[in-house]
Amino acid sequence: MKKYLSLLLIFGFLLTLVACTDYFDDNGEEFDFGQNHVKQTVLKVWYDDTDGNFMAEVKRLFEEENPGIIVEFTQKGTVEAREDLKTYGPTNHGADVFQFPHDHMAQAILDDLVYPLPDDLYERLEQRIMPVALDIATVCYDPATKSFECGAGSKEKLFAVPQSIESVFLFYNKKLVKEEDLPQSFEELIQDAKAYEAQAGAGKRYFGTTSHWADSYFVQFAFSAFGWTPFGPDLNDATKVGFEKPELQNALKWLVEQIKPITTGNNNHDSGKNGTDFEAGDLPIVLGGPWNVESFRNAKVDFGAITLPTINVNGEDVTPRTYAGAQMLAVYKQTKHPDAAIKFVEFCQSDKVSQLLYEMKGKIPALKPDRLENFEGIKDDPIAQVMLEQLETSYPMPTIPEVTHYWGPAEAMIKNIWNSGNDISYETKKAENAYKSLKDLASGKSE
Repeated sequence: MKKYLSLLLIFGFLLTLVACTDYFDDNGEEFDFGQNHVKQTVLKVWYDDTDGNFMAEVKRLFEEENPGIIVEFTQKGTVEAREDLKTYGPTNHGADVFQFPHDHMAQAILDDLVYPLPDDLYERLEQRIMPVALDIATVCYDPATKSFECGAGSKEKLFAVPQSIESVFLFYNKKLVKEEDLPQSFEELIQDAKAYEAQAGAGKRYFGTTSHWADSYFVQFAFSAFGWTPFGPDLNDATKVGFEKPELQNALKWLVEQIKPITTGNNNHDSGKNGTDFEAGDLPIVLGGPWNVESFRNAKVDFGAITLPTINVNGEDVTPRTYAGAQMLAVYKQTKHPDAAIKFVEFCQSDKVSQLLYEMKGKIPALKPDRLENFEGIKDDPIAQVMLEQLETSYPMPTIPEVTHYWGPAEAMIKNIWNSGNDISYETKKAENAYKSLKDLASGKSE
């Protein structure tokens, strides 16, 4: 009898132990035996949030509204997310939701990584999201032919949710530049830079970039002022990247003759003063974007912002046009939890999360201007208003798959001209051929 009693006590202890333990099955489902055997979904999210504070708050708010779903956040750079998902996704160690810059979207679709989002979600987002941002996330795609052409019977689908909208513009240090002295044109900026450097001495710079001077995303402002965009005027003709056009050659000549002397001098494209120097209070004006706001604020810089000043081209003052970009959230094609993942990406476009995105990250939600006016702080934030003004004339950054073959040749072209003084017409022709080779290699063609 004592033997049976002991066995019953041991069995009861084991039941108690199990009831206090959570288990996960192979599909990422958590069985919480301590809560009346409730089955919960674990949603894996890859997001670029280095300190994790923003995502911790998003996780808390989302789980409060969706008690059956647990968010598991992993820090992941937006550029790395697509490549890592190709590796880890099929092993069940990838993400259900991932973040990427919008020019990665077409390639992510070609890689079969993106889950097409339902039409009713598009209809809801259409009431909220800035049209240029929603257009970026909506494409025609035929998986049978891997074509992005909108042919007969094809229909545009929403493949991602734009969360923030962005463009480059100028930041200035209020302690180093008075508001009344801010340049209205690049000609003024160049003269101010020369005067500042002559007075401040060797090694001092007036103007820099938070990237480098061979970054064609950043220097598109110069290309546009001279009348050039890649892939034609609508930025969608993959057969005509246009490196050899005279408009681009004129823009490159302006960059190396006017901007190089005041930024890097005789040094390479990635030398000179940059975002770190701006944070240290050692650079009056820097080319950057909303992604810099958080670090500038953390560095306690007293800064302001202005839209890019005009550039005089053939006697006419031209307003430069920058790229409009967006950070996107997408659902992984092979997720085992599509409904939960869709709930999460939509939630990240909610007013609650949009307000957090602005307050904690300094980013502007990809919402229509009339909706942004309702957000605390944005309409009174001069930095946000400058970027929104800059976006009024911006181009949507190209989204065709072939854009992935543009960035490398463009960077090499600028580097060789900037660093080595190579002939512009020679380098633009070389870039044109490099782009064509990469495109043909990707499509399986051979020269």
